Amino acid sequence: MKLLILLAALGKASVISAQPLLNATAAYPQLSDFRTLLMTNPNVATQLLTNVTLSAAQQITVLIPSNDAFVVYQQHTGTGITALSSSDLSNILNYHSLQGALSSSDLQQPSGLIAATALMNQTYDNRGLASNGAKIPQVVYVSSVNTTNGIVTKVKRQMMSAVAEFDVKSGEGLQTALEPVDGVWSGGMFQIVNDFLTLPVNQTVTMTAQGLNSMVSGLNLTNVTEGTNAAEGLTCVCPDDQGFAAYPNLFKGNLTDGPGFLLATLTRHGLTGSFYTTNFTDGSLIHW
Repeated sequence: MKLLILLAALGKASVISAQPLLNATAAYPQLSDFRTLLMTNPNVATQLLTNVTLSAAQQITVLIPSNDAFVVYQQHTGTGITALSSSDLSNILNYHSLQGALSSSDLQQPSGLIAATALMNQTYDNRGLASNGAKIPQVVYVSSVNTTNGIVTKVKRQMMSAVAEFDVKSGEGLQTALEPVDGVWSGGMFQIVNDFLTLPVNQTVTMTAQGLNSMVSGLNLTNVTEGTNAAEGLTCVCPDDQGFAAYPNLFKGNLTDGPGFLLATLTRHGLTGSFYTTNFTDGSLIHW
């Protein structure tokens, strides 16, 4: 008799876990605006409106913006998220969709987690191709609030919650709080974020957002801004303005000729490939 009861309970849990996203989020009143967004834009939310239970390899984790996030977006941009074009909404939803079913325990990594997303639009994802020729998807960085190292130079906007345990860093260095709820739906899992993630932009816009004005000025003066922004899979290790101030002669005289001039100095700060802090440990050697 006890065995039958246990099997029945397991069967019930299986049914619950296979709910479509709209049904699975119905118990969260703070997600009502997101549910409305999906229902009024079914053409750009096909993957999120699926009723099919996906295999483990196909599952995703949706970072769902709360109702507060919709308010902040309206205040910050002067327009509602629903006023965006279908293509813009599609890019945003793809950026909020992480590959794999990620629970809060999966997100809890000592050095943070680089999570691949479904965003592969060339405008926002210029990371190049993998060795097999497949497009490399754009990513977000998830870190524990209690273990985050370093200081964010500039945060565009931030809404923290008393129950938040993680930060998510997206384009232009936007850092927002993630509230782990470990929600389960037929396509994987979902968590809650308190702001819309910002789509990634090019190198120099991102540098400017982070206050790296001397680096941007140097690229402009040596006429390599366009090439830097167009380069696929380029990582810039950028000195801050204080670092440049220690070498004022870099910006004087001939800027482009010789190993000690500005252009050569900037070139030494560019790495071929996409590198993150999770790629390095103390004592790591970087080869150009």
